Formats: sequence, C-alpha cells, structure tokens
Amino acid sequence: MGSSFDRIVNQSFRNLTDIDIQILQQIADDLGAIPDMSIGELAERCNVSTATIVRMTRHLGFDGYSDFKYYLRHESRLGRGRQKDGTPTAARTLAEDITQTIRLFERTNQLDELYARMAGARKVYAFGTGYGQRLMLEDFCRCMQMIGRDVVMIPATGELRLVRQFLGRGDLLIIASLSGCVDRYRDVFQAISVCGTPIVSITNLGNNELASYTAYSLYFQNGNIFDDINMSSSSFVTMHVVLHLLFEGFKAWVERGE
Repeated sequence: MGSSFDRIVNQSFRNLTDIDIQILQQIADDLGAIPDMSIGELAERCNVSTATIVRMTRHLGFDGYSDFKYYLRHESRLGRGRQKDGTPTAARTLAEDITQTIRLFERTNQLDELYARMAGARKVYAFGTGYGQRLMLEDFCRCMQMIGRDVVMIPATGELRLVRQFLGRGDLLIIASLSGCVDRYRDVFQAISVCGTPIVSITNLGNNELASYTAYSLYFQNGNIFDDINMSSSSFVTMHVVLHLLFEGFKAWVERGE
C-alpha cells in the first residue's frame, strides 16, 4: 500500500475488526483496481456483504464506499502524475486536492441543516487546534462579520476549557483540525457533547477521530501532509477552501430567506 493509505489504516487500526483487516489485506493486493470496482464487486471478491464494506470504510473515517473510492482514485492520480524523480508536481497535487475538497463539500447532505443552525444559534464559536487553523478561522470570522453574523474566536485551549462552562444546546462550536487527533482535548469535547452543544468538525479526509464527537463533519483533502510529523506543506489551502465554501453557502442560504 502507499504510505498515505498506510497512515490512514494505522491511525484507524484500533477501530478495525478482524474482518476489516482481512478486507484491507485483499484491497492492498490490488489497490489500483479498487477505484474502478463497484461495492458489489468488492464485496463479492472479499466474500462479505456490501454492508460490511460500508462499515469498514466508516471505521477508516470515510463517509462510505464512494468517499473511499474517491480517496483511492486521488492517490492513483498522484502516482500517475509523479515526476521522473518520483515526487508529485506541486501544482498537480494542489489541483487534485482542491477538486476533491470541493466535491466532498458539495456531497455533504447536512448543509441546509447546518446553515439553519448557524443562523439560529445563540452564539457561534470557532476553535482551531493549531496556529494555522486559527488563522484560517480568523478569516472566516471576518467574512461572517461582513454579513452581520458574529463568530466568537476561541484563541487557545485554556479559553476553550473556560468557555465550555457556558456552552449550551442553543450554541454552535466550529472546530478546525489538520490531524483530527483529540488526545489533548478529549475531556473537553466529551463534556461539550454531554451538554448538547452541536459541533462542526473540519478535518482532513481520513483523519476523523474528531468527527466522532461532532454533529456535522466537513472534510478537505490534503496530499501534502508529511507522514512522519503529520504536518502540511500546503499552507492550509484546502482547509481555507472549505471555510470559504461554508461562508458562501451560508450567505446564499440567508439571502434566499430560508
């Protein structure tokens, strides 16, 4: 398997069943063929039901088999677009990431419900798990202010723990994370879930531990994440794309008077 696919499997390994592992082993034997296979064909090859395939993809953090195939097709295109020295061209990688990110956003089936939550929330809060994430959210907050909707930016973990005491079911919390890892924040997110505050997660496709605590999940594709240090070299371009699409979609929803 490719290193990026290995990373996703490794990150989700504790969620995988023995059957999931058997399926992934068969997928690994012919990884390039999977994007052209229907879910029925893959299920027949693995001698399992289509529902088992769907569960396996969700254990990996994808929304379903279609998202899983999109990811594998993306990885395959990167491989075909590599330069002679074996590295993908920056422009090709970025173009693929942006295209996939837009596709993922457009296929989100909870957008109207999310826009209604954003419009009706008592307060909307935003929290980024790192410096770059906070920069992207600050620009989103600025855009929201231009249409008369304030978003309260939570600057650091200490403030998140403080704000948690005042969150209720009528509020909304937007969290942007590159890795989707919640180790440092697990107790806070669990407490927020208990109090009933809806959470919107914005995470890289496949890194979705955070999404297990959220009512709404938005994804971006980032092919420039270094596997060993889990950092990006692409300046959070596709995360910014998701936030821009969220703002523009909400603005259009408000203008339609829904």
